[in-house]
Amino acid sequence: MNITLKKLIYTSLMITIVFIATVVIAIPMPLGFINLGDGAIYIASALLGPQLGFIAGAIGSALGDYYLGYFVYMIPTFLVKGTMGLVSGYLFKKNHPLKAVVAGCLIMVGGYYVSEVIIYSNFLSPLASIPFNLLQGAVGSAIGYVFFVKFRKMFAGLI
Repeated sequence: MNITLKKLIYTSLMITIVFIATVVIAIPMPLGFINLGDGAIYIASALLGPQLGFIAGAIGSALGDYYLGYFVYMIPTFLVKGTMGLVSGYLFKKNHPLKAVVAGCLIMVGGYYVSEVIIYSNFLSPLASIPFNLLQGAVGSAIGYVFFVKFRKMFAGLI
């Protein structure tokens, strides 16, 4: 992958946007919070592609967890949100926006379930977070899908 100054600047900007979207509107829930960070990850992965989408999603979201005090989730968030950016970036690149957001949502819900099984050493209690994660995923997926479809031509030649 050829890293140019332009790619570096866009990636830094998207890390910041993912972070801001994660912390500015953070509605607390019993097992986390609902925010617009997933929508920003989809926008980043559509704009930057899979590899840089991974970086923007992973770093921006993990920093959001740090800022909001969810320290135990920083590493799982880095891996889960980064993988969301990677897979959805690949599918956006192939011009499959619906598959991109559905895959990202499933990665997020499944990834956090597995993470919470490890954190809590329990297979049952993490099931309670699935509805909240699905809601989080649905909000982000709607934002990412609408943004991509609306600005598809803009993404084509930007990077």
